[in-house]
Amino acid sequence: MIENYATDLAIRMGVSLTDISLVEGKQVGCLDMHLLLLNAEPNFVSVPVRQQDLEDLLNGSDCTRLDLKLCSALSRLKTMLAGGTL
Repeated sequence: MIENYATDLAIRMGVSLTDISLVEGKQVGCLDMHLLLLNAEPNFVSVPVRQQDLEDLLNGSDCTRLDLKLCSALSRLKTMLAGGTL
C-alpha cells in the first residue's frame, strides 16, 4: 500500500521512480519504525516511516506527517536528478 501511495505522489511531483522498497524495522530491532527506499536511477533517498503512519494509511486516516516526509524526500530526489547538490 505504501508503495502505491509513494508512486502516486512521485508522479504528481514529476519524479519517475524505478524502485520502491520497504525495509521492516523488525529486521534491525526497531518495532515501530521502517525505512522506505525510493529509487530513481542512479539516485535514491530513504524515508523513516513510523508504524502508526502505515496504519493510518491503511485505515484511511489523516496522513499529513507521511505526506510531508514523502514530499521532502521526493524533492531531494528531484534535485539530485536535476544535477543539483544537497
